[in-house]
Amino acid sequence: MRKRCESTDKVNSMRKVKILSLIALLVLSSFMLSACKLFTVVKDSKDKDSKQGVAFYFDDKSFDANKFIDSEWDSKVMPTMDKRSVEVSEVTKELKSNVENAGKKYGIRSGQEGNAWNFIVKGKGKILAVNKQSKNGTIDIDLEPYDGKADLKIQIGTVIKGTAIRDSLDFIKFDDYKNQMVFAEISNAIHKRINEQILSKVNFDNSKDKKVDFVGAFTFESLDKIVVTPVKIEIAGGAK
Repeated sequence: MRKRCESTDKVNSMRKVKILSLIALLVLSSFMLSACKLFTVVKDSKDKDSKQGVAFYFDDKSFDANKFIDSEWDSKVMPTMDKRSVEVSEVTKELKSNVENAGKKYGIRSGQEGNAWNFIVKGKGKILAVNKQSKNGTIDIDLEPYDGKADLKIQIGTVIKGTAIRDSLDFIKFDDYKNQMVFAEISNAIHKRINEQILSKVNFDNSKDKKVDFVGAFTFESLDKIVVTPVKIEIAGGAK
């Protein structure tokens, strides 16, 4: 009888230990789950705040680049282009001699030393080819005196590459704008204006072998890669 009681007590004791262990495990699990939930919420909150901060920095609704360019085009952009334009043949002649000297004499450098030179140019030439296979259309130009060889290209849209016009205008400086995205929007607005107000009014389809007058700008890379972005272009016998 005594042995049976001792056996029963041992079983009861073991049951109590198991129950207490189970309770402790449940409490610990509950705490861990709670802690994990808190950590996740805090992390998500930080990520959300961070993304909102980035969106606020780049998504600047206070500046309308298209309105800015439209307001500056006739009063500043075109007067600057007309006043500072140099015969492209003179610029290329200087570039062949010494790039840095040509830049200091005729060009403007956007940003720091070492950046590419930009040149505002004008010229007359003959259209040797019209290249519209891609959206970044161009025409090949043989400058006077004619030798039947292309001296440069002029962009005719609809996609206009580079930032030559923006970077040639000394009243548009990166430091005056909030960030790189806003500065890029200015160049996009310039290209939009050129496409809509200038290039769309010119019929390039049948312009091969015709004479052309132009004013524009290019960023210098090499003498065999001169690509002018026009702000004025007139084809003899065609629309301006």
